[in-house]
Amino acid sequence: MVGTVYAADGRQLGARAHRTRQRLLDATAQLLAEQGILELRVVDVTRLVGASPATFYQYFADVDDAVLVLAEQAAIDVEPLRSMLAESWHGPDSHARSIEFVQAFRRYRIEHEAVLRVRDLKAEEGDPRYRQVRQHATLGLMAELVARIGESQAAGRVAAELNAYAAAAAMLAMVERLLAYEREFGRRGVELDAMLRTIASLLHDTIVGA
Repeated sequence: MVGTVYAADGRQLGARAHRTRQRLLDATAQLLAEQGILELRVVDVTRLVGASPATFYQYFADVDDAVLVLAEQAAIDVEPLRSMLAESWHGPDSHARSIEFVQAFRRYRIEHEAVLRVRDLKAEEGDPRYRQVRQHATLGLMAELVARIGESQAAGRVAAELNAYAAAAAMLAMVERLLAYEREFGRRGVELDAMLRTIASLLHDTIVGA
């Protein structure tokens, strides 16, 4: 998903064209966050950057095509989270590591909130392109979670009968879904710090052991 960037007609982009394309993507992301996918139109995107619709179609087939590229960029930005999981979580700072990971995951979700919402919706509706992008974003995280849980099982800290893959999937789903309901938690009187520490504690006990 990373490499040479091409225009809609297959031409390889130069530096100037690449900057124009990114400006269009940034405008798409801004409008997506402000008004959602249903109201997003090519003319609104191009007006925001002072370009014409014809310019947009040099790089993207339609708005959905641009949003898909944004989802691909969001998948690339998962790498720092994967790196955090790749390090050993055993030791006196393991609780701190779990909190740092949940906080970093929250920042990632906030930065890409609108794009991830569209990605997940279209993936659930069966769009294979968005399913592939979502899978690309989660495979690395899943692999590291499975590895860390396996290490803890080998050390006798986590029950051997626990299925490492199922546990990793449950933890990733928990972090994603609960962070998505941050506002609802707040309305119910749950402070942000308490929510993050609770998620981190559940994650820690599954990966490292209680």
